[in-house]
Amino acid sequence: MDTNANSAPPQKPWALWAALTLVAAGVIAVLYVLLAASSKPETATDVSRFAKGEMTRLYAEEAPPPMPTRALRDAAGNETTLAAAYQGQVVVLNLWATWCAPCMEEMPSLAVLQRNFEGRIAVVPISVDSEGERAKAISELRRLSGGSLPFLQDMTRGVLFDAQAAGLPVTIIYNRQGQEIARLAGGANWGSEDASRFIEATLAEQ
Repeated sequence: MDTNANSAPPQKPWALWAALTLVAAGVIAVLYVLLAASSKPETATDVSRFAKGEMTRLYAEEAPPPMPTRALRDAAGNETTLAAAYQGQVVVLNLWATWCAPCMEEMPSLAVLQRNFEGRIAVVPISVDSEGERAKAISELRRLSGGSLPFLQDMTRGVLFDAQAAGLPVTIIYNRQGQEIARLAGGANWGSEDASRFIEATLAEQ
């Protein structure tokens, strides 16, 4: 009598090896994806990643307006535009006024940001003070920034409508093509590590 008639056929070694190979390939693929993701530098594409700490109110508009093109007056009374003065640069535009307490409070930190990224970005405050407050605005900006920031003014306040700014202060970041990347409504500490991390990511994409 054949005692092996009802026994299971012997397992084929190649099937086991094939299964193990597939599992190993899957593990390697997962590890590769994780390693590749962790090795990439942070970029500013996903602004929400940087909206924390001092940058909590940072956000990206779904349909951002173009960079304002209206004429602005500098401290010497000459007229210019943002595109003419800062073409090809990453611009951190700040809309402010001397009667805006949060504007005055954050201005020194914008000066710190400019010094930290000297030659790499342009921090550009635009005053919306009236003609009667022009001298005061020039003096206050010089005092608050230690002379680190340029003075530009739009006495018509039309720049607020151009930029679709709901209030003051508002800071808008533009890439080298003049396209808005993100904005922050309200005051912030632009000299913080949170701000530096976001600006570095912005520059990494340029």
